[in-house]
Amino acid sequence: MGSFKCVHSFVAAGLAIMLMAGCAGTGANATNQAKAEYAYKLASNYYADRNIAMTQRELHNALKLDPNHVQALNLRGFVRLGLKDIGGAIADFQQVLNLDPDFQEARNNLGSALIAQGRYHEAIEVLEPLLEDPLYPTPAFAQGNVGWAYFQLQQYADAKRHTAMAVFLNPRFCVGLNNLGQICKAMGDIREAVSNLEKAIKTCPMYAEPHYHLGVIYQEMGQLTEAAAAFAKCVELAPETALGKRCAIRQ
Repeated sequence: MGSFKCVHSFVAAGLAIMLMAGCAGTGANATNQAKAEYAYKLASNYYADRNIAMTQRELHNALKLDPNHVQALNLRGFVRLGLKDIGGAIADFQQVLNLDPDFQEARNNLGSALIAQGRYHEAIEVLEPLLEDPLYPTPAFAQGNVGWAYFQLQQYADAKRHTAMAVFLNPRFCVGLNNLGQICKAMGDIREAVSNLEKAIKTCPMYAEPHYHLGVIYQEMGQLTEAAAAFAKCVELAPETALGKRCAIRQ
């Protein structure tokens, strides 16, 4: 998506499910598996507390004991994705799928990482099985990722179809609403673009990015007072960030 925040939003719900599900991998003896599972659970707790350094330490311990612990590999990939180590994240998610091709969350996470690396066709191919899996618990995120990949490929009709489905499946999917606004703008449907961006803002009042896109639309329409207000709110919500600085320049 347009920023790391957006990428993190498309994978976070699946990660929450994964953190609760912890199970040992294969390839280690029973004692090491038990120790690896304990280290993984510590890492999960540290991650929940946003202590990334300790998360990484315990993941290192878990994977040293059991290199095939798929939950630990998936969490390490997720952490690497957040730290912008996209190549490392992709390697971890691919290793998970080599060990367990049915690990749905790792598949979605791999799709997100491939999108972040600009490998849009590969991302779509990786994600498509999730779109057809009735047991996948967070289909909105897979639909949203596929929609964003199509948007980057400028295949706007497909982008809109998948992103609209994501929002239908999860009406509170703020990143999906924000992306749908951008897609509609690219297709020339300004009224629908504004409507979706306003829905994103109403649904997630602390989400800064739709304010930026709304401000750009207002600016292009010559509604400078409304544009200035949108950019000011963006700066308020995202100070000292790249997005906040973009909004400040537009004010």
